[in-house]
Amino acid sequence: MKQPRPPRIFDRFFCWFCRKEELEIMRGDLYELYEDRLEDKGRFRANLMFCLEVLDLCRPFVLKRRPETQTTIMFKTFFKITYRNFIRQKVYSLLNVSGLAIGLTCFMLIFLYIQDELSYDKMHSNSDRIYRVLEHFESEGVGEHSASQPFPVGPTLKNDFPRQVEEVVRLFNFQSPTLALANKEADKAFNESKIFFADSSFLKVFDYELLEGDRATALDEPNSVLITPTMARKYFGNEDPIGQLLEFQGQQNLQVTGVLEDSPLNAHFQYDFIVSFSSLRFWYGGNYPGTWYWNPCWTYILLEENTTPDQLASQFPDFVEKYFPDFIKEDVTLELQPLKSIHLHSRLDYEIQANSDAKNIYIFGAIAIFVLIIAAINFINLSTARATKRAKEVGVRKSLGSAKGQLITQFVFESVVMTFLAVFIAAGVVAFLLPVFNVLVEKAIAMDALLQIRFVIGAVVLALTVGLLSGFYPAFVLSSFRPVAVLKGGLVRTQGMGFRKILVTAQFAISIFLIAGTFIGIQQFNLLQDQETGFDQEHVIMVPVIRSPMGQHYETFRNSALQSPHISSMTGVEEIIGAKHQVGNYRFEGMERSKPFPRFFVLPDYTETMDIELVAGRDYSRAYVTDDSLGLVVNESMVQAMGWGTPEEAINKRFYYRNELRGKVVGVVKDYNFVSKHHPIAPLVLDLNRRPGAFNLFIKYLAVKVDGRNLQTALTDLESSWRASLPNRPFDFFFLEDRLNDSYKAEQKLSKITIIFSVLAILVACLGLFGLATFSIERRTKEIGLRKVLGIKTGQIMVLLSKEFVILILVAFVVSIPTSYYFLERWLEGFAYRISIEAWPFLAAGGLTFLVAMVTILYHALKASLINPVESLRYE
Repeated sequence: MKQPRPPRIFDRFFCWFCRKEELEIMRGDLYELYEDRLEDKGRFRANLMFCLEVLDLCRPFVLKRRPETQTTIMFKTFFKITYRNFIRQKVYSLLNVSGLAIGLTCFMLIFLYIQDELSYDKMHSNSDRIYRVLEHFESEGVGEHSASQPFPVGPTLKNDFPRQVEEVVRLFNFQSPTLALANKEADKAFNESKIFFADSSFLKVFDYELLEGDRATALDEPNSVLITPTMARKYFGNEDPIGQLLEFQGQQNLQVTGVLEDSPLNAHFQYDFIVSFSSLRFWYGGNYPGTWYWNPCWTYILLEENTTPDQLASQFPDFVEKYFPDFIKEDVTLELQPLKSIHLHSRLDYEIQANSDAKNIYIFGAIAIFVLIIAAINFINLSTARATKRAKEVGVRKSLGSAKGQLITQFVFESVVMTFLAVFIAAGVVAFLLPVFNVLVEKAIAMDALLQIRFVIGAVVLALTVGLLSGFYPAFVLSSFRPVAVLKGGLVRTQGMGFRKILVTAQFAISIFLIAGTFIGIQQFNLLQDQETGFDQEHVIMVPVIRSPMGQHYETFRNSALQSPHISSMTGVEEIIGAKHQVGNYRFEGMERSKPFPRFFVLPDYTETMDIELVAGRDYSRAYVTDDSLGLVVNESMVQAMGWGTPEEAINKRFYYRNELRGKVVGVVKDYNFVSKHHPIAPLVLDLNRRPGAFNLFIKYLAVKVDGRNLQTALTDLESSWRASLPNRPFDFFFLEDRLNDSYKAEQKLSKITIIFSVLAILVACLGLFGLATFSIERRTKEIGLRKVLGIKTGQIMVLLSKEFVILILVAFVVSIPTSYYFLERWLEGFAYRISIEAWPFLAAGGLTFLVAMVTILYHALKASLINPVESLRYE
């Protein structure tokens, strides 16, 4: 195994500055210390300590002596002048550096976040050639856009297109949120949410490291399972997991054939167990489901090297025509989705887990740039404002022969030095805040990211770019003073006042935009989370039951649970209400063929448990045995889509059952959000399914309505009933409300980050304003003294000094409103349910900015107005 080496850039830096006669001994000592720490404290700390020691050794007795050139002398002089100016004007210097450091801290944190988001699924060597096969199953705008495929699609693609498809791998998990595993010998049993069945090609397509076991054969045999080190410790403690048995769903023994690295967090699916796909034959009578209608398998293909996705996708229409059933082939289209785009560009039905949104990356990137721009504007404003303070220095140097170019070089040099100082501070703050930031954004960005060469180079480039951009304009202003006028003590005109006002206006316009955007983002998030969904999601407990023996014990379990005074109702459902749905083909009277409609298989008492309003007809009833097959309940949107008139008129509309027009619509429920509010309400069929095998596929959860005031007692009663009915199956549950909140995590995260960085943007802007106000009042100290002698009052002085800034903020407010409105309106267009933009967020943003700015300015104005006029007139 290759021995880790110290950070190369610091090692070379040390070789560069260390004297030749000292290098061998000192470098050897550094290496020896590094190896000791590597063994004792790990690579990160060893690297960090090596870097710090190299920097600590930058001392005169170690540095190489080099003959001083004119350039060296010049830069030494620049350093001295920079240092003296920094000490002489501590307030300005600290404001400049701290403002820039805050801006750079925000920029670096958001950069790390975006870098992590963009890194998803790029760890595989063939990630450019891996695609997921999608299925669009839609007719007249109704249907589904699925991330998964029927069982036969993957192998058939490989068989039909051998020159274009190198490998195929399918993932499958029974579409179940949890599955049961047990180590019977150790009496450990858990419900696990990250179990996948995968083809033996899994480790050929994906590069996940197999820590133990044979990569070529680990998933070849039925009943084989790969587990992560974390799960190995959970089930087997310190024992060797290889060869051990795990009982799956209480019926099938799986043998551990390998230990797979823990799932990387920057992957679009997280696993704990990978079971060989051939193990599924146990559950399907010795073979795989052959239907081309049911689509539960996430199917990935590895394209041959010289094949483009378009070449393969162009043959999909013929593929669909050849294999899919006649009654759906007109409604089905297949598509290839690049693996690397899944995390940011995919919001399909039946995703393995919720993905992120590329729009948020753009928004975060814009916030990072805005904060950096505000910080850079501060730097420019404060530097140019200091121009008059250094007028005499410029005049003396010009009179002694300094060329304008030399002065510009010096001022730009000072700017770059200050920027590097700010970058160094910002990097330290980022390292300190990274754990908190990780919790906030739910990431696991490692500290190592700060020592990666691309991050170090990026920080250096960032410092140079910001330093040069921020330094050039002040440098030209400072170097343009006329020496004669300056040395005679005449009035020095500070150039660039107009440009500085423009920058201040831009700074506040950006701040107002960020604050208004934050208010509107919070409003939109609250709408998504709090608006009435049309059903009761509070105090509803969801109990996963798919592929459990619950099918045989449901009535017993239900009757037992309802004995509790704290459990009021119970039903069975196919998916999480308000988050997912399935699709089924239905043919109502008047239709020439069946069409796909969103569907929810349910058990009796569904509308009662979920408190969904019935607007016409009746609910499913245990008294009607034919409801299972010949009755349907639909929603209002279905009535409207079918043109049935009123809900009452829709009752008794007929539908085909087994190709005969025998079924009838028995009830119509009020529209409710059966999926998240990212999607509009569509036609829906609530289909009763009491068949014995429903719990193997169609009834995945029990929904239990409990008394919120006695929640713990209700849970205890429910668990007791569970243990009485299914003693060998672990009891598991989650609250429906919590799971629905997860649907809006992207918006929640966006709101959090926007709030934090908007506050920081305002803080940075106020730091600049603080500096400008200080400078402005110092410049007018003598004027204030004269006015006080002439009788002006304190209030009038405060109005006089704050007037200029008030005008700038008002201009910023007027400029930001149309810009903010345009971009926020574009952002809201992406939501099916959205707020209407009102005036108050803009007024509140303007008012808040004005208030914060005025507090900053008036503090200085009051301080100046209270100075003794005698001292003011002696000023300078």
